[in-house]
Amino acid sequence: TGVRDALQGLGIRAAVPREERAIRNGGGWTTKVYTLLPGYVFLALEYSAENYYRVKAIPHVLRFLGPNGLSPSYLTHLEVEWLRLLDNGGEVLKPSRVETLPEGGVRIVEGVLRHFPVSRIDLDKRARRAFEGTSDWEKATARRAKVEISLCGELKTLTLSTEGGEDEDESS
Repeated sequence: TGVRDALQGLGIRAAVPREERAIRNGGGWTTKVYTLLPGYVFLALEYSAENYYRVKAIPHVLRFLGPNGLSPSYLTHLEVEWLRLLDNGGEVLKPSRVETLPEGGVRIVEGVLRHFPVSRIDLDKRARRAFEGTSDWEKATARRAKVEISLCGELKTLTLSTEGGEDEDESS
């Protein structure tokens, strides 16, 4: 996010979509911020020679994503909308909330995943067995959702976190 911050300091709108994930670390659960598309910084600017050199002057900027690395690729309106949702106004995304359906499926209740065609939601069963019956049970059953989107003509698979949806109280 250092590149994004430097670009924003120059008045250039830049996005680096990130999310908060629950991870197992040292025998306990903690949260960590993950960059959803590592190595990418998405810019909203009028392309010109002047802006090219302004961007290239930022440390760690390698090239523009495009056919020759000099002129940038442009995103479609749909790709821009996906990135706007994933960027969340520059704030870190929280896990989407899901619930388990009686027939065994999973429904997305709230969060960014409601806006995407989700191809798969997986449960980390190994973590679940390790914490059965403990106070860490809910975090141990964290799920991940796979979402495929197109960016600059390439299909990208993103993994987004979810919470909830595991053996919740049957009376609710």
